[in-house]
Amino acid sequence: MAQAHGAAALWGYDNSSLSAFTDPDSASSVKILDRTIADWREWNAIVGRIEDTHGEWLDPSISRAPEWLIQRGEAEFEAADHILCASDFVIDTIVKHSATAGVERKIRHLPYCFDPTAYGSLPPPELRASHEPVRFLFAGQLSARKGIQHVIEAANLLSPQVATVTCAGPSQVPEAVLGKFSDRVRLLGNVPRQEMPAIMAQHDVLLLPSYFEGSAIVLLEAMAAGMAIISTPQAGAGPTALSGIRMKRPDTDLLVSAMTDLAEDRERLLEMRQAARLEARAYDHESYCRNIEGLLAEIGL
Repeated sequence: MAQAHGAAALWGYDNSSLSAFTDPDSASSVKILDRTIADWREWNAIVGRIEDTHGEWLDPSISRAPEWLIQRGEAEFEAADHILCASDFVIDTIVKHSATAGVERKIRHLPYCFDPTAYGSLPPPELRASHEPVRFLFAGQLSARKGIQHVIEAANLLSPQVATVTCAGPSQVPEAVLGKFSDRVRLLGNVPRQEMPAIMAQHDVLLLPSYFEGSAIVLLEAMAAGMAIISTPQAGAGPTALSGIRMKRPDTDLLVSAMTDLAEDRERLLEMRQAARLEARAYDHESYCRNIEGLLAEIGL
């Protein structure tokens, strides 16, 4: 279509934009690369650290990124006029690793959005009684990349009278490892997307101590459901200090401390849950469209 009719701009995604961006017929088009994940060179360094501390949690399918993938990403950085990133973590890793001249000047911040349709009818957050455990939820792929090892270790260290932990999502953890904790963690397995809002509404806090993301949309969905957030900078954009606790890094002791803090202060937990619902409004589809309009105006389109 672009070749036949011409295009003022091409908007493409990582690993699928190089041929279009470098086609001679698109030489006059503005190339916008929407980078959905952090730089893979950062992941390759992170894998080594996970191997050192939690190697048994790594499924064989989780491996280092191949060189061809890294070089393709680098070529897309070079070909792009603008690089869109949804989180500061993605931005930082590209600036840290890329050898593309002027790559920092190409980068634009564009947060993701979520579909609020299924969240508008959920009940408002309520104060969790002091005699009840706080209900924590991990939602997403159960993998060492997303820090599931810290979630389950933390659950094992906390009394069930203080905290219950539910995990929803497909597992990428060896069964021999995950099975050791089946009496302390409720494992729902893979859950249909339409069932997640109701599950979130039954819990108080979302846990995502991730090592490597683009920017996890589950953070925004959980906020819309009225959940407080405990996450890492790597997990992505969304919660503020009013709606969650951002740990310095993925770590079991830090996670236990954050979970304990919220379990011991139910008023603060309720305030965070209420703030989360309000903050989520800034990430609905209408806000995303307005952000795109502003971006295009900024770059002269």
